Amino acid sequence: MTERLYYTDSALREFTAHVVDQRESKRGPAVRLDRTAFYPTSGGQPFDTGTLDGIAVLDVWEDDAGDVWHLVDRTPEAEAVTGVIDWERRFDHMQQHSGQHLLSAAFVRVLDAPTISFHLGTDESHIDLNTPKLTWESAFRVEADVNRVIAENRPVEIHVVDEEHIHEIPLRRPPKVGGNIRVIWIKDYDAAACGGTHVAYTGAVGLLKITRIERYKGGMRVGFRCGQRALVDYQRVLRGLQEVSTDLSVHQDDVNEAVGRLKGELRETRQELRAAVGKLMGFEADRLLAEIPEVDGVRRVVQHSEERSYDDARAIATHLCAHPRTVALLAVTEAKGIRLVCARSDDLPDLDASAILSRAAKALGGRGGGTADLAQGGTQPHPHEVVQAALEDAASF
Repeated sequence: MTERLYYTDSALREFTAHVVDQRESKRGPAVRLDRTAFYPTSGGQPFDTGTLDGIAVLDVWEDDAGDVWHLVDRTPEAEAVTGVIDWERRFDHMQQHSGQHLLSAAFVRVLDAPTISFHLGTDESHIDLNTPKLTWESAFRVEADVNRVIAENRPVEIHVVDEEHIHEIPLRRPPKVGGNIRVIWIKDYDAAACGGTHVAYTGAVGLLKITRIERYKGGMRVGFRCGQRALVDYQRVLRGLQEVSTDLSVHQDDVNEAVGRLKGELRETRQELRAAVGKLMGFEADRLLAEIPEVDGVRRVVQHSEERSYDDARAIATHLCAHPRTVALLAVTEAKGIRLVCARSDDLPDLDASAILSRAAKALGGRGGGTADLAQGGTQPHPHEVVQAALEDAASF
């Protein structure tokens, strides 16, 4: 079985090893070494990258026998090779993973909310908690406790404990493996069985920032960033805040108040716009009534528009049918197709708006329905002449 050098030394950046096996995988050549400092994807943490004798290591995984394989650009020619870890990627993973241990421990200590699972992402990482709810106020309390421990720069120790004595350690959760169990111990704060890579002192995590909380499968999902990721994210958020404050001509601290004022103004503007559009549609309804004569004691308004919205058409139909002995069958062409509305005045109980609209919709390959006094429907796009003809035929009762 491959000797795992990262198991006792997460900070190891360069090592020597021997190639003991090689094979051609579906993605390219892969080699197995007698010892490695490359971390294989496991426990929610992604694999390391780097080089073997200058050859790029593209992926690292563990097989069913517990051996570690390295996907490489090409097979090394020498039996003895030098491995170099991509330290920027490794240290980032160390920060995120150690930060996750602190965060999970803090959620238990502060809120009695245990972690069910962990995922270390390329941008944001997250943990899933066994708790039905979580407020931002509570999340900030947990976050503050984590950053207190980070600032105290407590040691993060690695202990390998045999299965017989593991019960003597106050683990945050029971181990999933037997035999010799690797325990990550954050002094006077947390102990957890884990095979991942970690910093030597909590101060190296730098900063932990909770960035997202949401419901997930009956529990809560918490997104977070540590170290450089947290700094980059803060800079991104600050740039956005600066842009908004500049656009609104207010200080950053006054952005929330300014946005609140804008929301109020927007509500008032929308109300005024709806009132104005309502009046305009009323004028349009009056124009149509004036242009269309009664036939057999009924005024039939039939029209297809490629410029109006459905809301406009419905408003016009409502205005029209406030007048006696009036039937309106209107259609509009929108981005996704044609929408139809049919309405009739209350003094025409023998006419069924739903039946009239259904005839028009069926002729155009669509469908619709509603009540005797108001119905609506839809169909695929058609040329104006085809739609207008279908409407006129349906309204020729």
